[in-house]
Amino acid sequence: MITHTVYGPVKGSTSEHGVAFKGIPYAAPPVGPLRFQPPSPPDPWDAVRPATDYGPAAPQPHDVLLEAMFGQPPFPTDEASCLTLNTWTPSPHGEARPVMVWLHGGAFLTGSGRDTVFDGSRLAQQHDVVVVTLNYRLGALGFLYLAQLLGEGYEQSGNLGLLDQIAALEWVRDNISAFGGDPGNVTVFGQSAGAMSVVSLMAIPAAAGLFHKAITQSGSAEYVLGPDHATAVTREILTALSIAEDEADKLLDVPAARLLEAQQSVSEAMRARGEGMGLPFAPVIDGAVLPQAPIEAIENGVAADIPLVLGTNLEEGRLFLLGPDAPAIDDASLLNLFGAVYADPHNALEAFRATENDPSPLALLAAITGEQMFRAPTARLAEAHVSHNPNVWLYLFTWRSTAGNADLGACHSLELPFVFDNLDQPGVETFTGPRPPLDLARAMSAAWATFARSGTPGSVWAPFEANTHPTMIFGTDQRMADDPLKAIRALRLQPQVEAW
Repeated sequence: MITHTVYGPVKGSTSEHGVAFKGIPYAAPPVGPLRFQPPSPPDPWDAVRPATDYGPAAPQPHDVLLEAMFGQPPFPTDEASCLTLNTWTPSPHGEARPVMVWLHGGAFLTGSGRDTVFDGSRLAQQHDVVVVTLNYRLGALGFLYLAQLLGEGYEQSGNLGLLDQIAALEWVRDNISAFGGDPGNVTVFGQSAGAMSVVSLMAIPAAAGLFHKAITQSGSAEYVLGPDHATAVTREILTALSIAEDEADKLLDVPAARLLEAQQSVSEAMRARGEGMGLPFAPVIDGAVLPQAPIEAIENGVAADIPLVLGTNLEEGRLFLLGPDAPAIDDASLLNLFGAVYADPHNALEAFRATENDPSPLALLAAITGEQMFRAPTARLAEAHVSHNPNVWLYLFTWRSTAGNADLGACHSLELPFVFDNLDQPGVETFTGPRPPLDLARAMSAAWATFARSGTPGSVWAPFEANTHPTMIFGTDQRMADDPLKAIRALRLQPQVEAW
């Protein structure tokens, strides 16, 4: 089937699920003089462009964790042709449908809109919505802050990945009606770094009006860098590449493969120092793209018109800390770690122990990791936003993976194939275990699509209130609960905006 974008005609593929258009460029190749620059519009084309295959992902290191989770081989990558998007629609014709734009996670280092778990065909067909996934620049190519070293012309370099997302949303605004979508009813949803991107977009003036609702899965509005710290990361990258600071413009010519090697070196050094969880890149409070930390902007009411669904998984940290490469930790070092976070570490440790099925030091380390990285920031975000907009809904995903020896529990990322209702995609049962519950996938995908359509995820899901924290539990059954982790939440300290 052929439809027309403002840049030229594209031909998608038709199936029983509708029509898919893949690998459509939404920006010009970000190479040569466009490296480390905001995205530019793509060159138009006259001939019908095939849109039946995914485009390559942004340059990134091999994601061993993704391969272990879903059995996926590494994504093909290419710096020049990575800025593409994919669209699934029941039909390009008929009444305009709600649009759901997905931002993938991956620590701002890895990931792609071409991940088979994010195939939007079933979500689009079953719920009569249009689904869009996209690639954005990652790592140094997307978040290397160069303003303090290269000066004028590089003020926005620390947030290029976010600007790519904005360019994709502008493409949606200008083109999605040709795919059967309603540009006046756009929901942005994302997970992990994708959720951090969503809340960043809520705080960025240039993104205002490009979307109308938001969903954040296991994210944070607090994980950002100040310009000085971002510049320190840039200096480490230059050192890893043996480039002098006064010759930082040589970065324009460094092969992407060498940049990835430098990223890995800096990540390993940060991890060895216990700094920033070994993640060198995040959105930058640069004053040009992102004026202030998202949590501060939202507290000030910047996104007051955006309804919000947000939540986390019960055992987020188990994905990172359990398994064959699990770190060694004992009771004494665990207590020291709790002492660095909580005023009363003994009381805090006992509160965590009371909520955990597994009271081992490693399991408790995983619990506090998930709490500090995702659950506590999510609760603070809900509290901040509901003071300006009552249309806030909180969830907790509690269904536990049965894969292997069931150590993963309700870990980070486990909800993804349920949200997209893609439990039958190849490799998913490697992560979920055999026969994951179809009814849970149906419930979650329906709630997400209902929210995208109407601004509410359904009548049985009570909106959030700051004093009682009503929460929808997605587990072996779906039910409402008031403040299910109240004992843990009562321990939370005030956040630090610049976390590392």
